[in-house]
Amino acid sequence: MHRREFLQNAAALGAGGAMWPQGSQAGENAAVTTPRRATLAQVAVHKNVEQNLAGARQAIEQAAAEKGEFVLFPEMFLTGYARDIRQDEAAAGMAEIAEMCRKFAVTALVGTAWKEDDKTFNQVRIIDAAGALAGVYAKKCLTYGDAKTVSPGTTELVFSVAGLTVGVLICNDLWVTPGYSDGPNPHLTLQQARSGAQVIFHHINSGNGQNYRAYHESNQFVRAAEAKCPIVAVNAFTPPEVNATSGVVGTDFRHLVALPRDRAAIQTVEFLPTVRS
Repeated sequence: MHRREFLQNAAALGAGGAMWPQGSQAGENAAVTTPRRATLAQVAVHKNVEQNLAGARQAIEQAAAEKGEFVLFPEMFLTGYARDIRQDEAAAGMAEIAEMCRKFAVTALVGTAWKEDDKTFNQVRIIDAAGALAGVYAKKCLTYGDAKTVSPGTTELVFSVAGLTVGVLICNDLWVTPGYSDGPNPHLTLQQARSGAQVIFHHINSGNGQNYRAYHESNQFVRAAEAKCPIVAVNAFTPPEVNATSGVVGTDFRHLVALPRDRAAIQTVEFLPTVRS
């Protein structure tokens, strides 16, 4: 790269622009799709399945009222970060959510702990609008705290859901936070883009430590630009303020929609899926 090109790219980044040639992003978005709607449940996560189900009922009913096609719940939403989960309670809770999805014709992506054989995984389980299990994603890039209770996942990175190719990530999978996990960063968002992801759903439970907010959010900006598709994120509400904003991250280094960080909120947002050639 010539010095002039380098300086032009640096200036574009400083102004919030993308770093690929001008025609590249235009070609990616040449054939636009209609916006899709997702209801984000930025709610407190309890260590009690029944308490968390109350939040699920509210979010799914609101999604139906607001024409939300997808309902996104935070990391470990259903069971909470309980050290010893009861699989029968988790399964019963998922069955209730599946029935609500069928009743209200919405697709839910539900964070939960889940036991398989002798292992426990940190998962997002995808329940489609017919109430059927449409996919399972398990967290791959574990934090040091995760590694004490759950096993790393080996599931697929993208899923066909409601007519879209969807990437799913759980919290540290996107940013591989230094000091909390081992590297190197596998760039899962880029892998998802290369597998055809039109949108990436990011399920988070990152706490309230504000020292890491800039790192978390700048990583989302860069990953959305790298993948050339929006990232739709939902965080668990941890008072007094979450350290990664829930909402829609565009490919131009900014939030297109941002939920308030200082309160629980259930909000329906629009995103424009990328058209892959």
